[in-house]
Amino acid sequence: MRLCSEYADRVYQVRITSLEQARNSKGLLLVFTDITEIKRLQEKLEQQAYYDELTKIYNRRAFLQQSEQDFQEAKDTGLPFTVLLMDIDHFKRVNDTYGHHIGDQLLVHVVNACQTQLLEGRHFFARYGGEEFVIALKGFDEAEGEILANQLRTAIEQAPLMTEAGSLSATLSIGVAEVVDWTEETLYQLLHKADTALYAAKEEGRNRVKVYAASEGILS
Repeated sequence: MRLCSEYADRVYQVRITSLEQARNSKGLLLVFTDITEIKRLQEKLEQQAYYDELTKIYNRRAFLQQSEQDFQEAKDTGLPFTVLLMDIDHFKRVNDTYGHHIGDQLLVHVVNACQTQLLEGRHFFARYGGEEFVIALKGFDEAEGEILANQLRTAIEQAPLMTEAGSLSATLSIGVAEVVDWTEETLYQLLHKADTALYAAKEEGRNRVKVYAASEGILS
């Protein structure tokens, strides 16, 4: 429990024990234990385990854990399930030219710009590693995923980052893939398809969205 007034920032565990006294009188023994530091440590460990330290969004571990559950729920209920895998184009060039501190600013900038296009609770957004990000879309098909991907790509393209070195433009390459065969596909296979589409987007010149057409085994 949490207490008010001057104890508002403290967390206490309360244990209640019934007491039997002489002449059948009864009472309760309440023992308050301050567990504030334990709670803060738990929250810190959870933050480190599931959130990316730089961008403050979910990390790869959290994404895989939550998406496995969402993937199974979509399979059980017959909902579509789509993933977007996206990469900041020429990010290494940014680090090499301006330094890693500017690269970090760009990562945060891209996350903030993307979040303006995402729906909380419906789009599961995470840093997948390095300059790569992933979004799980339970209940969205590939056509809807492609629309969202282009919204994200346009948002980044039209919002340059202002740095101490001047204006810095960035673009995204994005791969989109939807589950087609629930009897065969796994989350990891779906991510592989999205990665294949992402690679194709980069091969074709970057700053574009490619959709993996699993039914035909080709990219569209």
